[in-house]
Amino acid sequence: MTRWMKWSAAVLLLVVLVLFTTPYIVRDQLVIWLHKQGVDDARLDTLDVNYLSGRVQVRGLRAVREGYYPLQLDRLQLTLDYGSLFQRQVRVTSLDLQGLRGGVAVRDSEQWLGPINLTQLASGSTPEEPVVDDGEASRWSFGLDNLQLNGIDWRLALEQQEHRLELDNLWLGAIYLWEPQIETTLSLSGRINGAPFALDSTSVPLPAQKHGKLKLSIDQLQLKPILGDLVPQLDATLSTDLSLSAQLDGPRISLLPEGSISIGGLLWRDAELNFSSERIEWQGAATIGLDTLRPDSIEINGKLNLPKGIALGQSAQELRVQQLGWQGDLVLSMPEQSAMTLALDGALGTGGLDFIQQGEPGLNLSLAQADWRGNTRLSLAQGEQAAIDLSGQNALRLDVLVLTQGDNLDLQLDRLDLDTALSSQALQRWQLENTRVALGPLTLRQGEALELSLSSLEGELGARYDLTSSQLGLQAPGITAGATNVRVAQKPLAALESLKLAQLELALPLKVGLSGAQFQGLELARTERDEPLLALAGLGVQRLMLDQQQLQIDRVDLSGLDGVLTLNEQMVPVDIQALQQQLEALGGASGQGQPAAEDPATAAEQGEAFRIRIDELVLAGDSQLRFTDRSTKPVFSALLAIDRANINAIDTAGDAQSEFALSAQVNRFAKLTAEGAVNLIGSPRSGHWSAQLVGMDLPSLSPYSIKYTGYFLKNGQLNLKLDGALEQDQLDGSNHIRLNRLEVDPVDQAQVGKFQQQISMPLGTAVAVLQDDDDNIDLDVPVSGSLDDPEFDYQSIIKRIAGKGVKQGVMSYLLQAMQPYGALISLAQSAIEASQTGAFIRLEPVLFEPGSEMPKGDVDGYLAKLTELMNARDGLRLNLCGISVAEDRSVLDKALAEENAKRDKPLEAEVLAAELDSRLQQLANARAELLKQRLQDDVSADRLFLCYAQVDKEGLPRVEPAL
Repeated sequence: MTRWMKWSAAVLLLVVLVLFTTPYIVRDQLVIWLHKQGVDDARLDTLDVNYLSGRVQVRGLRAVREGYYPLQLDRLQLTLDYGSLFQRQVRVTSLDLQGLRGGVAVRDSEQWLGPINLTQLASGSTPEEPVVDDGEASRWSFGLDNLQLNGIDWRLALEQQEHRLELDNLWLGAIYLWEPQIETTLSLSGRINGAPFALDSTSVPLPAQKHGKLKLSIDQLQLKPILGDLVPQLDATLSTDLSLSAQLDGPRISLLPEGSISIGGLLWRDAELNFSSERIEWQGAATIGLDTLRPDSIEINGKLNLPKGIALGQSAQELRVQQLGWQGDLVLSMPEQSAMTLALDGALGTGGLDFIQQGEPGLNLSLAQADWRGNTRLSLAQGEQAAIDLSGQNALRLDVLVLTQGDNLDLQLDRLDLDTALSSQALQRWQLENTRVALGPLTLRQGEALELSLSSLEGELGARYDLTSSQLGLQAPGITAGATNVRVAQKPLAALESLKLAQLELALPLKVGLSGAQFQGLELARTERDEPLLALAGLGVQRLMLDQQQLQIDRVDLSGLDGVLTLNEQMVPVDIQALQQQLEALGGASGQGQPAAEDPATAAEQGEAFRIRIDELVLAGDSQLRFTDRSTKPVFSALLAIDRANINAIDTAGDAQSEFALSAQVNRFAKLTAEGAVNLIGSPRSGHWSAQLVGMDLPSLSPYSIKYTGYFLKNGQLNLKLDGALEQDQLDGSNHIRLNRLEVDPVDQAQVGKFQQQISMPLGTAVAVLQDDDDNIDLDVPVSGSLDDPEFDYQSIIKRIAGKGVKQGVMSYLLQAMQPYGALISLAQSAIEASQTGAFIRLEPVLFEPGSEMPKGDVDGYLAKLTELMNARDGLRLNLCGISVAEDRSVLDKALAEENAKRDKPLEAEVLAAELDSRLQQLANARAELLKQRLQDDVSADRLFLCYAQVDKEGLPRVEPAL
C-alpha cells in the first residue's frame, strides 16, 4: 500500500512537474525557433497555463528582424470550460487578444509573416498524408462565449501596394454549433489605411434559415491603394454609413441595405477617357433578392447627389455638369423564366451642363438646368424573340439651352416643358399620349443667312410611330405660338404676333389635317422704307387637308390687310425683287450640298400636277393696298382701301370659274366695285367680269397721263365701267369712259407729238370735239386680244384706250353730228399734212362751180350742220381752206384770153400767166370768205379761220372745212 502510494505520488509529482515546465519549454523552444528563422530579436515574456481554471495566457511575444514587419503580441488569453468537454463540446468562454502588431508581405514571390518566411517553411515541411473522410460526422461541437481583440495593427504589403488594418476593438460573442438559433453579435472599430471604420452586427448564422443585421461606417477610405493593381485608372475615397439586414433561407438570400455611401475625389484616367467627380453621395434603402446567388430582384429607394457635378473628357470632346441628382425608386425584376422588368419612379436633375466638341466647326452645348420627373417601366423579353417594351409618364424641363457650331449655328432656348406618357413595343412601335409641351423664348441663327425667334409655343398632342413601316400618326387638339420673327440675309422676312392651330392631324406618308388656324399680326418682308411689304391683322383658315396630291381649304379669312407695291424707274417691283433675292439666299444657305430641285414641268410630265383648292377666300376689315410708281414724273401714288373682297371656288386643276366680288375706295373718294367669275389658273383660261370706277379725280392720274400722252391733267373726274369676257385665252371687253370737266396742259412736247401722231390730232382738239355742254366726255372703247400674246399687257391696254379710244370717239361723234354730211370726214395722215391746213380733222368739203364763187348743190343744209356743230362744242375752231383746181384754171384762162384779146395792147404771155395765178388765188380766197360770211351770222368770227388758199390742187373746186 505504501509502495503504491509512493508510486502514485511520484507519478503525480512527475505530471505536475511536466505540466509546470511545459509552458517554459514551449516558450524557450519558440524563441529558439524564431532565431532559427532569422529573427534578430525574439522574446516571449510569459506563457502561463492555469490547468485548474482552463486559462492559457501569453504575454510579451516579440519577433523583430530589420527590414521586415515585426510580429508582436502584448497579451493573449484563452479560457476553456472543462465541464462542456464531458458533453463533447469545446467551449471557449473567452478569447482575449491585445496589442497584436505585425503584417504579411510578398517579396520576390515569397510570403512573409512578419519576419518569418512562410514560403521557405512550406517548402521544407513534410507533406501531410491526406485525411480520409469516413463519412461520419464528428460528435464534437465548438462554441465561443466571446472573442475580444484590442489594439490590433496589421499590415499587408504586396508587390505594388501596402495596406494597414488597425482594430481598436473587436468583440464577437455567443456562437455555439450545438445551439444554432442563438443570436451572435459582432462589433469592431478601427481604421483601414488610416480611414476610420466601424462595424456592428447581430446575426443567426448557423441554422438553415439564417438572418442578421449589420451596420458599417467608413470614413474617407482611399481606394487607390486597394484597387490600384486591378483598376489602375481609378482613384477615389469611400465613406459609408450603412445598415444591412440579411436573411438566408436555403438557396434564397434577401439583402436589405439602408444608409448612405459617399465617394469623394473620383478620378478615372486612361488613354481614351478622363472622368472626375468631386463628390458622389447616395442615401436610401434597397432590397436585393438572390436565388442560388443569382440576383432576381432589386428594389432601391433613395437619393443620389453629385453636388459638384462631373467632368468627362474623351478625345476631342469634353462634358461638364456642375450638379447632378436623382431621387426616387428603382425596381429591377429578373425572374429566370419570364421577362426582365425595370421600373423607375422619381426625379433627375442637372445644373450647369456644358459640352464642347473640338473640330472645324466646333460644337458647344450649354444647359443651365434640366429636370426629369416621372415613372418608366422597361420590359426585356429573352429568348428567340427578344424584345424591349417601354411605358411611363414623364415630365422634362430644360432651362437656358444654348447650342453653337462655329458661325453656322446659334440656338438658344430659355425654357422647355414636356409632359408625356411614352410607351414602346419592342422599340419598334412608339406612342405618345397626353403630351403637353411648352417652350420659349427660342432664338435660332444660321450664320448671316437665317435668324428665327419665337417667344413661346404651347400645345397638346398624341402620336404613334412604327419604325418598321415608317408610319407616323400625330394628333394635336391645340397648338399656340407667340410672337415669331424670321430674318433672312440680315433683313426681316416674316413676323407673327400669335398663332393658334386647332385639331391638327399629321400622318406619314404625307397627310395633314387641320380644323382651324388663326394668325394674328402677320407681316411679310420689308420695303425700302422699312415698312412691311404685306401686313395682315388677322388670317383665319377653316378645315385644311393636305396630302401628296392636293391641298384643300374650306375657307380663308383675311382682315386688316396692308400691302405695298413699288415700281422703280424701270417699272420693276423692287420690294418683290428684293424678297425673291432673300428667298434665293435662304435656299442657297440651306441647300448647300443638296441635289437640285426637280423642275416643275418635268414633275408634271412624270405625274399629276399638285392641286390647290380653296372653296372661299374673304378679305374684310380695314384693308388697303398702297401703290407707288417711280417710272413716272412726278411719281405716281395711289391708295386702294378695300371694304370687302371675296373669291370662291379656287381650283388649280379644274376648269370651273371662280366667282369674285370687290368693293373698295381709290384715293379716299373714288368708289371701285367689281364682280364676275374667272379661271386664270387652269387651261384654257376663261371668265367674265364687270367693274365700275366712280369719281376718280383725274389730276392724281397726271403722272401716267404725262408718261403716255405728254399732257398734264389740270382738272377733271373719271368714271369707268368695264365689261369683259375671256374665252379660250381670248379677251373681249368693252370699256365705257366718262370724263367730266377735263382740262389738259401739254408739258412734254416730245410725248405730245407721239401721242398726237397716235390719235392723229392734238388732244385739245379731241377734247373740244368730245366734250358736251355739261363738259362731259363719253367714250366706248372695246379691248380684245390674246393672253398668250407677249405684247398684250396692261401697258398696251392703256395705250389702246388712250389712243384708239380717243380717235374712235372723235370720229364717232363727228360722223353722228354731221349726218348726213359725214361720209367724207377724214383725219390728217401726218403732221406735215396737218401743218399745211392748220387742222387735223377734215370735214366734208363744200363744192363750187368751176371758175365761180357760187357753191354747188345744197349748201345751206350743210352749213346749218356746221353751225350746229360749232355751237354744240364751244371749244372748236373751224378752218376754211379755199382750193382752186385745174378746172378753175381752164375756165379763168379762157376768160382771161378773151379779155386780153379786147385790150388795145395785149399782155405778154408771162404777164398773162401771172395774172391767171393771181386770179386763181383770189377765187380760192373768195370761196372761203363766202362761207365764213355765211357762218359768222351764227358762229363767232374769232372761231372761224381762213387758211392760205391753195392753187392747182387735185379734185373738184371746193372749200375744205377743218378742225
